[in-house]
Amino acid sequence: MDPFSLALSGFAEPAVFLTLVLSVAVGLTIGAIPGLSVNIAVALAVPLTIFMPTDQALVLLIGLYGSGIFGGSVSAILLNAPGTPASAATIFDGFPMAQQGLATKALRISLIASLYGATFSVVLLVLVAPELANFALRFGPVEIASLLLFTFFVIGILSGASLAKGLLSAAVGMVLATVGSDPMLGTPRFTFGETSLLDGLTYVPLLVGLFALAEILDEATRGFAQPLRKFSLGAEDRARNRVTRGDIRRIALPVVRASAIGSAIGILPGIGATIASFLAYGDAKRAARDKSQFGRGDVRGVAASESANNAVVGATFIPTLALGIPGDAVTAILLGALVLQGVTPGPLIFVTNPQVVYTIYLALLFATILMAVLGFIAIRPLAMTLRIPKIYLMPSVALICIAGAYVARNNIVDVWVMFGAGILGFVFNRTGVPVAPLLITFIITRPFEEALRQALTRSQGSFEPFLTNPVTLSLAAIVAVAFTLALWRDLGRRTASSPDKEHGNG
Repeated sequence: MDPFSLALSGFAEPAVFLTLVLSVAVGLTIGAIPGLSVNIAVALAVPLTIFMPTDQALVLLIGLYGSGIFGGSVSAILLNAPGTPASAATIFDGFPMAQQGLATKALRISLIASLYGATFSVVLLVLVAPELANFALRFGPVEIASLLLFTFFVIGILSGASLAKGLLSAAVGMVLATVGSDPMLGTPRFTFGETSLLDGLTYVPLLVGLFALAEILDEATRGFAQPLRKFSLGAEDRARNRVTRGDIRRIALPVVRASAIGSAIGILPGIGATIASFLAYGDAKRAARDKSQFGRGDVRGVAASESANNAVVGATFIPTLALGIPGDAVTAILLGALVLQGVTPGPLIFVTNPQVVYTIYLALLFATILMAVLGFIAIRPLAMTLRIPKIYLMPSVALICIAGAYVARNNIVDVWVMFGAGILGFVFNRTGVPVAPLLITFIITRPFEEALRQALTRSQGSFEPFLTNPVTLSLAAIVAVAFTLALWRDLGRRTASSPDKEHGNG
């Protein structure tokens, strides 16, 4: 059988299909609960994948990822509190619609837009990723090292509002990745005599701590407060909440444009769905002839935000599969899960493991279809999850974190690594330092070091190949432009804030 048929037959197995259904349902639920993001859901699921076959593990993680983004729109529309950061822009028009008694209509518009955006990005993934991989197969150690160094800088520059904080996070991830054994010589580095650290910091405890435990600590400092808000879905008039052909015509062009924006953002490493949704919302508002209803309950605003953030999902797999570079924090987690399964993402995956590639394609497609079906059925049950008090929810998640960190290697050191990562993630969140650059650079530092040292070994320690290589020079020029623009942005903000402070003092 060809790889596609093998991948497709895998979904006919009851265990794989049931895993897909359950992961989509759980992803919708977790996405709808403010405070439990998609990152946390996928991070907590990684320890379970250690004991699963590759196809079942991929289905579990991708199902959570794809459906969790849409789940965030439920609380954004009903409670004015996005379940995931990617749904923050949905609040602008979704919650006003709910206040007008149009909550069901807003949720249905969100579901339609999410379905289109996710499908758009899956098609783009199938078309673009193999061609990008064919191009990348021509790369040697010099080009690979340059590309990964370029990724470090781009992630640090574009992640977060501050250039310095983004680069700081990327640098911390690089430092943490050097703990363990030297990849070329095998000598210990920064292990402090602890033999359990010879293999480096374990991936699972690190990501569980950075995302799940950090969020728990943040909620604990607030006393697990969860304001009670009323919501209802049964009192709205059915005629008013029906999605009409006129609504479809109004959202058609914004959805197409937003899907293209989301896919373009998804291809760029480290930017993420949150930025994509805000950009798409701004684009829809700018392109509209009548802007008066934006911010007051315009279906175009809901559709643009949700199609963009869901379009990011499939597009993030393009650099992940083709280049071995995670597109965002969740695909960094997925990349680590693939490595745990013995699969190495990168250009060769299309040759050595084509069945895995087709499994990812099909998992994204089927998860999108199931998201639409279950999302339509489960609007009321999803809303009910918002009533769970965090005082009961968060301690349960903490116990899962400890178990997930320990089960990876049955080593208590990993639990301490998780606690350390949780404290670091908490500090980063409180100080506005983005966490995603840390995780992504932690993943790609080792391959970067290996490629760099291979290139220097070939050139007998000379950096001349890097200074004369056209790929290296092109990437360096892009980094220079991005760095200059980011620096200009930061200086502009400081200049704008200075007069305000002087005026306030006066």
